[in-house]
Formats: sequence, C-alpha cells, structure tokens
Amino acid sequence: MRTRKLMSILVLVLIIAFAYTSYNISLTDFKLSDTNNTYLGGLIWSRSLDKGLQAAQQEDKPLMVYFWAVWCQFCKQFESETLSNPEVNSILKEDYILVAMDLDIDREVARRYGVSFPPHMLFLDASGNVLERILGAVNADYFLPRLINVRDKISNS
Repeated sequence: MRTRKLMSILVLVLIIAFAYTSYNISLTDFKLSDTNNTYLGGLIWSRSLDKGLQAAQQEDKPLMVYFWAVWCQFCKQFESETLSNPEVNSILKEDYILVAMDLDIDREVARRYGVSFPPHMLFLDASGNVLERILGAVNADYFLPRLINVRDKISNS
C-alpha cells in the first residue's frame, strides 16, 4: 500500500516537472493584479475609477469599467472570447480608458452603479455618467458595435 502511494507521488512530481520544463510555465505569468493595475483579456486595466475618470477627461476618451470576479466563469469566457478578439482589443487599447473593478473588493463602486453580478460592463463619459451598460458574457459580434457607438458618441460631442 505504501509503495503505491509513493509511486503515485513520484509520477505526479514527474508530470509537474515535465510540464514546467516543456512549457516554461512560470507563476509570474499568472498575475491578475498588482496595486495599480489588473491584467485581463490581454489588456491593462486601472484599478482606480477616480484615476480612470481623470484620464478620460485629459484624453477626451470614454471609460469602460469592467466588473469581474476571480470565481466568475462567464468572466473568463468574456475575456478569452470577446476581449481577445483583435478588433475589440485594438479599439479598447486605442480609444478607451480601461478600469477593472473586482466585485469582491470594489463593492462601493459596484453599489454606486447598481452592479450586482459579473461580468458587467459600463461605458462612462469623463463625468462618470453611464452611456451604455452591457450585462453578461456577450460575444464580439454583439460587443463591437456598442464599443464603436460609444466611442463615436464621445468623439462627436
């Protein structure tokens, strides 16, 4: 019985070692957040709504606030399928100020905007007024026209 357990542990260690050396997996690659930013969907998101609003005023850009949670499977789907879409990703990088709010941490901001579940995306003007609200893990075909509409609304005003 003891031999079986030892063999199982040895096999598990060998599998982990193989994966680590074969794929160059590093724990630093799995960083979700630091004190200033969150890294989701291949994008860098500010963790401060106030700083985001200041940047939106200075750069005359709309603000996208993404409410997410570590435990949210629909958030992972939205990040991997929608935010990683090349056109969506490009527009967000170029034309938006990005802010991510973790629903487990940023409860006050979520309450202020009536957000109770993730994923939830808000598009704000530089004054913090809601221009558009998208609920749930929508696909790029649904998300992209709304992204363009909000961007154009701000640039034409």
